[in-house]
Amino acid sequence: MRRPRFATATALVASGALVLSACADNGEDEAADNGDVGGTITLAWPQPYDSFNNTTAGANSFANGIVNEWVTTGFWNYAGEDGEVTPNETFGSYEQVSEEPLAVEYSIHEDAVWSDGEPIDCADAMLWWAVQSGQVGDFSQVSTMGIEDTVEPECEPGDKDFTLEYEQPFADWHNNGPGQGNNAMMPAHVVAEQGGLSTEELIEAIREGDDDALTEAAEFFNEGWLIDGALPEEEIIPSSGPYKLDSYAEGQHVTLTYNENYWGEPPNTGTIVIREIPEEQQVQALENREVDIINPQPTVDMANQIEAAEAAGIESTVDDQYSYEHLDFNFDSGPFADSLELREAFALCVPRQTIVENLIQPVQPDAEVKDVRNIAPWDPGFDEAIDRSSEFIEEYGEQDIERARQILEEEDAVGTEVRLETLDNERRNNAGTLIVQNCEEAGFDMEFVSTGDFFDTDGGLSQGTFDVAMFAWIGSSVLSNWNSTYETPDECTAEAKGNNNGCYSDPAMDQMLDDILRETDRDEALSIAADIERHLWEDLVTIPLYQHPNIAAWQPDIENLVMNPTQTGLVWNMPEWSRG
Repeated sequence: MRRPRFATATALVASGALVLSACADNGEDEAADNGDVGGTITLAWPQPYDSFNNTTAGANSFANGIVNEWVTTGFWNYAGEDGEVTPNETFGSYEQVSEEPLAVEYSIHEDAVWSDGEPIDCADAMLWWAVQSGQVGDFSQVSTMGIEDTVEPECEPGDKDFTLEYEQPFADWHNNGPGQGNNAMMPAHVVAEQGGLSTEELIEAIREGDDDALTEAAEFFNEGWLIDGALPEEEIIPSSGPYKLDSYAEGQHVTLTYNENYWGEPPNTGTIVIREIPEEQQVQALENREVDIINPQPTVDMANQIEAAEAAGIESTVDDQYSYEHLDFNFDSGPFADSLELREAFALCVPRQTIVENLIQPVQPDAEVKDVRNIAPWDPGFDEAIDRSSEFIEEYGEQDIERARQILEEEDAVGTEVRLETLDNERRNNAGTLIVQNCEEAGFDMEFVSTGDFFDTDGGLSQGTFDVAMFAWIGSSVLSNWNSTYETPDECTAEAKGNNNGCYSDPAMDQMLDDILRETDRDEALSIAADIERHLWEDLVTIPLYQHPNIAAWQPDIENLVMNPTQTGLVWNMPEWSRG
């Protein structure tokens, strides 16, 4: 899962920009010939696409995942309106073949090839294992969860079958192998060539644990697929899904077209254009038929605009989503790194209830302040987690500026400078303004920074330039999904910290995170999750704010659009989208 950013613009600037964007390159003219697969559907998205490889820690963003979901595919994804873990049988099959030790056998489809014709095989599986296990080379990854406890697969170049054998139990094995999104297989033949190796030499270096031989390959894997003004050369971005990257214009669009070498069913629509449009301009773009689908973070104004647009035939929905807004402290540097007292003071000055009442309830009237981070209100274990943390929820549930100032005075910390960073968008800017006003009243000296590149690999979140970061995680109901958010990183760098952006570290937390991975009894696992929530409150690692409403609107002739509450989002069935 990964985080969003946002920006404000005055009505005058927004209006002017929208007129200009209506005349801008929309990506359709450059689309390649798609054979017998025709039609174009355009999705608006507010954040830029910045990497073909969203399996690295720095590029693990929702925006990258939206584009890459059907470009780099795998054995499973989060499918359906409930976001269940679902095997992708077109890519291949997998099954548990042993309980002690746990072993899962994977079989890549015999016809599976990259869009350049190179077979998808053992080489890609070996590279995937090297990256995801963290055992070989200096590859960046979102998390080594589970795979770090597997033994090296035994397969040879050209083989379509491989087995993951675990040295310890792992409850969520069904969604731990190569999937779609941030743990997809990447093309080993490309990584080998860019690293100065043959594919056979790459595999041999992995088998020998030869980090030196893998240095250039790892450097390319981590940085070579970043988008810097233009797409990388076509030969280094082959697709393993029904769509491939076709064209890109910075600040304008990225266009996907049908991958004619795809061995599965062709998609219903040959061209998908993802246009980069600020959220506050998306409803007007929809009304102007510049785009077909929008899925913004809703504001009060936006919800009203969508409601008005329904009179013209626009369709819309507001659903649940496994996404929650929160404030993360920086534990590597800054005023909160070594001071629980200052974190307590900040927690007490944040106007959580006001934020929900002013910004969320007008869109979703039954919205409440979020007190549990990692379990959604509709999932099993939520009530247990609330009960386990009740004393902390009571302590921090009500804003108390007077008590916050008292703590600052006791710590001789009145005037402590705090840099609050977030993605530039209307709702986050409004929330940031409320936090600044209230926490300055408590005695903090606040600096509020909202930027469009906050989620980029060189932005504030990855680079750790914040004292407090405001963003959202989006995930699923799978308990292991958020493990890397709190586990101690090897080092506090953009490449190595995974999802633990604040670089929090605690041995007791690490043990609980390990325990929940091994626990196969669901009730026991939920009990551990409740203990984790309590510990997060005890250490004030993060401050949860609210559950995100999931809003979308689309043209009335768009068919097969089905909402999905997970990190896959509404693109979970993109190949099925069509125009009636």
